[in-house]
Amino acid sequence: MTPNKKPAMHRALGISKEIEDAAWFVLGPGLLGKASPLDGRTRTWSVAAASELLERLERGVPDPKAPMMTNLRENLEGATRGAKQLAVELLFLQSLPLAHEVKSLKVKRARVAEAASWLEPPLELPDELYAGMTDHGVIRDRTAEFNWTIWDHLKWLCRFVRHVAQRPAGVVQAAVKDPLAFHELTMGTPDDQPAIRRSIEFLVWPAYFEPVVADVERQEIRDAFASLVGGAKGDSDEEVSADIHRIRLHLDEQAGQRIDWYSRQLVSQWRKVGDPGRRAWLLRSHHDNAEVIAAWHDEEAVTLDVEHLRLLDPGVTAGLVQHAVDEDYKHLSYVEREDTKSAIFAFLTVMKPGDLVLYQTAGTVRVGVVLGEPEHQDDNRRLRRKVRWFDEVHAMAELPRHVQRQLASSGLIVDVTRVIQALDSLIPAEAEAEDADGTEPDAAVEPCEGFRPLSAEFAASLHMDLEPLQEIAELLEENRQLVLYGPPGTGKTYLAKHLAAELAGDTSDERVKLVQFHPSYAYEDFFEGYRPDKTDDGQVSFKLVAGPLRRLAEEAAKPGNENKPYFLIIDEMNRANLAKVFGELYFLLEYRDDRIYLQYSPTEPFSLPDNLYIIGTMNTADRSIAMMDAAIRRRFSFIELHPKTEPVKGSLLRFLQARDLDTTPALLLDELNNAIDEWDRDLMIGPSYFMKQAAQTPQGLRRIWKYELMPLLEEHYHGQLNRAQLQERFGLEQLLSRLARA
Repeated sequence: MTPNKKPAMHRALGISKEIEDAAWFVLGPGLLGKASPLDGRTRTWSVAAASELLERLERGVPDPKAPMMTNLRENLEGATRGAKQLAVELLFLQSLPLAHEVKSLKVKRARVAEAASWLEPPLELPDELYAGMTDHGVIRDRTAEFNWTIWDHLKWLCRFVRHVAQRPAGVVQAAVKDPLAFHELTMGTPDDQPAIRRSIEFLVWPAYFEPVVADVERQEIRDAFASLVGGAKGDSDEEVSADIHRIRLHLDEQAGQRIDWYSRQLVSQWRKVGDPGRRAWLLRSHHDNAEVIAAWHDEEAVTLDVEHLRLLDPGVTAGLVQHAVDEDYKHLSYVEREDTKSAIFAFLTVMKPGDLVLYQTAGTVRVGVVLGEPEHQDDNRRLRRKVRWFDEVHAMAELPRHVQRQLASSGLIVDVTRVIQALDSLIPAEAEAEDADGTEPDAAVEPCEGFRPLSAEFAASLHMDLEPLQEIAELLEENRQLVLYGPPGTGKTYLAKHLAAELAGDTSDERVKLVQFHPSYAYEDFFEGYRPDKTDDGQVSFKLVAGPLRRLAEEAAKPGNENKPYFLIIDEMNRANLAKVFGELYFLLEYRDDRIYLQYSPTEPFSLPDNLYIIGTMNTADRSIAMMDAAIRRRFSFIELHPKTEPVKGSLLRFLQARDLDTTPALLLDELNNAIDEWDRDLMIGPSYFMKQAAQTPQGLRRIWKYELMPLLEEHYHGQLNRAQLQERFGLEQLLSRLARA
């Protein structure tokens, strides 16, 4: 067994060979007691080197505001070559299996190279080291701990190296040949750090261990698939690892290759419904106590007072929290108890290491990263989690508008995951990141900065002029909701659908939804309401069901979607009781910056995202449009589509000419509308009646006139003109005769 060649029994089919070889390039010589592969002569995996490096790391961080590498260099000043070279190896192992963005990858490589430059003479790193540091890592999701706890990980790696160096050679050699023996070896390292320990176990034994290091994800994977292998064996670390290994072998056999736990298909099966992965939380103290908030920053933690609460374990269910709070906090009002339940459940169960947290004080915001699991303090009167708070503060007024809205939500602990992408940009980059590629951190994502201009080709496809279409798009962008109104056949729905699809740039129509209002349509249909549901035991119950507006709003507000426009088209908008359908949403149509509490979700504030646009259509032949209340008229821009005005005017002629068809229908349409009095302009006929293939034959034209247009005109002029008068004024033969004379 050569130090730089990994044993075949360790190989994991489907895992990056570059990562495996690079890991074993360092781990092999270290575990087998050989000289460091970086120079071929220095013994780095020794008790002396590991103890010296550990002692220097335990001195603490000299300057909390300085970059990590600056502090590490200061701590290693005057250290032996063995300790410095071991630091290079451990920095490499700590970040090797992580999936990186290109920018982050450059930072990690730069760290290893910088540490190598501290040696005398400087260490020239071999190519085998860099070969494995690619952006195609295997440990993904919830890995923020690796970025913000490097110091703690390096200390655990030092303890691991010292522990290995102190074990009999036979014990270590057995661990190299047996994954369970290797797990026993790593577990023997004092002061366990599960994430980095599992990472090292995977690097040595990828054929057995999985690139999943977070407790919550290991549990979710095991619970989701345990039935495939006869059920779970237990909840200890060893038993969960064994269960996941059996599950993976089963799935590998089905797939015919090594599976990826983070592939879209598998993630949808094991991640709990509604779990976005990494979350963001807004934290408050009781009564906004400034002293408590200051203590959070000083102690690198966040706390939650639970003075009256019985002892609850981490991971407790929502039902147990609800029962405990109802019993232990009877002195609080119902509203206060509900807020307390949400906060305790979030703190004990939902919040995970790697989540973002932030607090507000004096008009500023400070961001941090959760590093620890919940702990009980002060005789169980307080819950505590370790947090790394960043020193940079941000003025609330300078944050993006959609972030400010989220941070205005009430509650002790508020889930603000929907703006996590914007909050990520508030995390300060280390100085090394700027040096590595010369770029600044990404800016916060602003919702929908503007529609792209409409093209002449798009206008031509609708047989309309570009200028009025562009004006409609600009009105929609400015006001976020508008109504297209006009006589029948003017293409209101057609234009709404094609305009929305063009502005969305989404050929799949996933971001364009259409609903049609009718007299019985209600708030429960449009937004949310309770619907009958059959339970597993056959009983009938009611469950809250989201309507099209709520579903589309939730999709538009998801992290990563803020700069994508979403469109809801409401066809025949004036046929419903709008005050009844919109309910309290009337307010949000005008005040998108605010949040309201809903009648069916009174504890969950809701806002309409800035990137959601609403296009309504109304038929002016239906007199109900005249009864539109001022509230709707104020909240929507109204754009008329009329046969005698652009963009509808001339569209039928352009349509026929583009297809080299007979233009007589266009002339007939103009003659028909000229026969309708100007004060009845809402009764004029749109061009879509004549865009059918039937309109190109005499028989088809007569059918359109007899069965579609004349009944419509008879209804309009009921009581004003008799049938003979209608025929004389609007009949097909009469209009054709007038055209012939003209």
